[in-house]
Amino acid sequence: MTSDYAPLTVNISIFEKNIQTSKQILAKNRKEEEKFMNELFKAIKRLNMENIQNIEVFEYVIQSFTNNTQKSLI
Repeated sequence: MTSDYAPLTVNISIFEKNIQTSKQILAKNRKEEEKFMNELFKAIKRLNMENIQNIEVFEYVIQSFTNNTQKSLI
C-alpha cells in the first residue's frame, strides 16, 4: 500500500535556563514581608535600563537581576 504522506521529523532544542524549582512564602503583614519588599524595591531602583536596545539585552538584564536578587534576598 502506498501513502501520500511524507515522514515528519521534529528537532526540539533544549537550552539551559534558570528555572525556579522552589517557592518561599512570607506571611502577609509581617516584618519579614516588609523587609523583603523594601529590599526588592531598592534592587529594582538600581536596575540600569538606559542601554536596552533589543529584547536580548532586556532578557539579560532581567535574568541578571533575578539571579542577583535571589542571592541577596535569601
